[in-house]
Amino acid sequence: MGGLRAGGYGAFAKSDLDEDEVLLRVPRSCCVTLDDALSDVECGAGFRKLMEEAGPGADTVVIAGYLAKEYLLLKEYDRRLEAGDDDDDDDDAVVVGTRPRPRGNVKFAPYLRTLPWERGVNAQEHVLFWEDGDVEALLGGSLAYADAVETRATVKIATGILDGIIGPVVRRARGEGGNEGGEEGGGGGFRFPWQRSREEEERAAAGGGETILDGLEEAVRGAFVICLTRAFVAPSPVDGGREEDRLEPVLDMFQHSNVPNIRHRFVDDGSIVVTAGPNVRSGDELFNRYQGEEDGDSMPYHKFFTRFGFVPGVTEPVANLIADRSTIFFPQRAVV
Repeated sequence: MGGLRAGGYGAFAKSDLDEDEVLLRVPRSCCVTLDDALSDVECGAGFRKLMEEAGPGADTVVIAGYLAKEYLLLKEYDRRLEAGDDDDDDDDAVVVGTRPRPRGNVKFAPYLRTLPWERGVNAQEHVLFWEDGDVEALLGGSLAYADAVETRATVKIATGILDGIIGPVVRRARGEGGNEGGEEGGGGGFRFPWQRSREEEERAAAGGGETILDGLEEAVRGAFVICLTRAFVAPSPVDGGREEDRLEPVLDMFQHSNVPNIRHRFVDDGSIVVTAGPNVRSGDELFNRYQGEEDGDSMPYHKFFTRFGFVPGVTEPVANLIADRSTIFFPQRAVV
């Protein structure tokens, strides 16, 4: 069982709860969805082009890019306020593309501030936050190694692609100039790595390519951790019921248990309704179950770790489990 013993946020019952009692309802409009990214006035065109080129598999990359962009803009707004800028001065609004955007006007700002953008925040531990050497030293030869390497490689490629989409917007907000590539109608201002010319490849290999936006690697890495550990799969009410990944504020504060005491279900308007399970008493911590039905009842613990950053039911540090050659991470040979 997880819970606050494992760190982070949690939710508790303030009174005894009846089974099936409705605890909360989260409208889809309060959730971070692919629609938010694709309709974004600053980078929507670039995200849509990415979807056209890469297909549905790019959903997570697009949502992560949108989160990273909003987070970096929020940090810029905070920096200016700390420097003494007047947030109510329209003449001092942050400019993105060619449009002024009032500082602090980030749709999900309060939610973004609760998320684990860095290692250790909310007790978050994830292989995306590790150094390369740690992955090799701790996971080399383990069942989790291939998943960890593949996930990290995906994020590295995505960072380069997203720099061309959200980089110009953030650079302009910082007063660093740059082109309007991320602007609506600008076509995204990016090309995939495999679309570079030979001259561009040679220049990049020689260190003459453009520098990745300062802070982007950390923001994209954090955004991927957030998407992997907190996204729910839900039917979309605006796309013929097609399943979509989305972030659900409040619901994602519930800690994990293999034996949860709350339930959640999606309703026709796209909202999510959370109800109490049996025998919930005042003071009890409320638990959800992170792995969905598509994973069945037997998601291997090593895969659970590379996805969510912890092993359910185990409080022992992962380094200790690996040092002890735990069967969670290392296959055992039968003695015959």
